[in-house]
Amino acid sequence: MFDIDNSLLKLLSYAVSKDPISLDNNIVWDSLFNTSAHQGVIGIVINSLQAYMTEIPTYKPFAKETASDKLKRMQWIGNVVAFERLYAKHENAMAELAHLYASKGIRMMVLKGYGLSLDWSVPNHRPVGDLDIYNFGKWREADALVAKTCGIRIDDGHEHHTVFNYNGLSVENHYDFINTKAHRDAPKIEAILKVLAEKDCREIEIQGSKIYLPSADFNAIFLIRHMGQHFAGEHLNLRQVLDWGFFVRAHHKEVDWNATIDFLKEIGIYTFFNQINAICVDYLGFSESCFPTIERNKDLEERILMDILHPEFAEEKPVSGFIPVLTFKFRRWWHNRWKHPLVYKEWLLPMFLTLLWSHLRRWKTIKD
Repeated sequence: MFDIDNSLLKLLSYAVSKDPISLDNNIVWDSLFNTSAHQGVIGIVINSLQAYMTEIPTYKPFAKETASDKLKRMQWIGNVVAFERLYAKHENAMAELAHLYASKGIRMMVLKGYGLSLDWSVPNHRPVGDLDIYNFGKWREADALVAKTCGIRIDDGHEHHTVFNYNGLSVENHYDFINTKAHRDAPKIEAILKVLAEKDCREIEIQGSKIYLPSADFNAIFLIRHMGQHFAGEHLNLRQVLDWGFFVRAHHKEVDWNATIDFLKEIGIYTFFNQINAICVDYLGFSESCFPTIERNKDLEERILMDILHPEFAEEKPVSGFIPVLTFKFRRWWHNRWKHPLVYKEWLLPMFLTLLWSHLRRWKTIKD
C-alpha cells in the first residue's frame, strides 16, 4: 500500500470514528486530492482534515505549500462547494417530481444516493449523481405523466429502468431494482426486493413533498448486491463502501440479520459481504459492534481493498466504436473472473452466455 493510501484511509477513519491518528507533514496534497476525487470522497476528506487541524493546532501541513499546492487546495474546496450546490439542486428536483407524482396519487421512493447521504455526518458533502426512483409498480403512469405535463422525452432503451432528464438532473425510473436478465439468480433477488420495498419503508418530507426511502432490510440486500455488481463488473470505490458502513452504523438494529445472512448465503455473496464489513472495521473506523459477526479472510480482504484503491484491471473504456467497446468489456470480464464467485453463484460459461444474451436483447446497452 502506498503512503498516499495510508493517509487517505487514516483521514477517512478519523472522520468516521474520531479516534486519534497521526498524519505525516509531508503528504503530497496533489496526489491526495486526485485519489480522493477518484474514490468519491473529496468532501469527507476535507472535513476530516479540517477537524484534525482544529484538534492538533501544531499540525500545519500548508506552511510550506507552493503556489501550485495552494491552487490545488482552493480547487479542492471549490469541489466541495459544487457538491453542496448540486445537492441542493438534487433536493429541489426530488421535491418537484414527488409533488407532480403525488398530484396523481403516485408514490416516489428514492434509491441509493440521497437516502444514503442522510446517514453521513455531513450529507451534502457526499457526491450525488443520477436520481434513482421507484414508483411502486406505477412507472408507466409516472413516465406518461412526466412526458405529458413537462414535455420530456422518456428513454426506454435500458433493461430495468427508463431514463429522462428533469431540470438538468438525470432520472432513472426503476420498474425493476436490478437487471433480471443479466444473471440467473436475479429474478429471485428481484422478487425478494419487491416484497421488501412494500414493507416498512420510511417517509421523509422535502420542501413539503413526501418521499419514501427503502427499509433497512431492503437496503441490507440491495446495497451489497449493488456493490458486488460494481466490484465484479466494473470497479468499486471507497464512497460506496462508506455508504455501506454509514448505513450499517445508522440502521443495524433495524436489520433482520439472520434472514439477511441466510439469503446472502443462498445467492453466493456472503464471503464478499464479510470482507466489505471487515474493510469498514479494519480500515475505515467503524465499530465492529454494529456489524454481525465478521468471518474474515485477511488475504482476500486486503486484495479487495487494494483492488478498490488500485484496480487490477485499469484500462480505460474506449469512447466509441461497437467492436472496441465489446472487446474491452470481454477483457475486463475475463480479467475480473476471480471476483465472480464472490458475488454470483454461477459457472463462468453460463454466466457469460446469460450476460451476452441480456446485451443482445438491448444491444445499445453494450456501450453503457
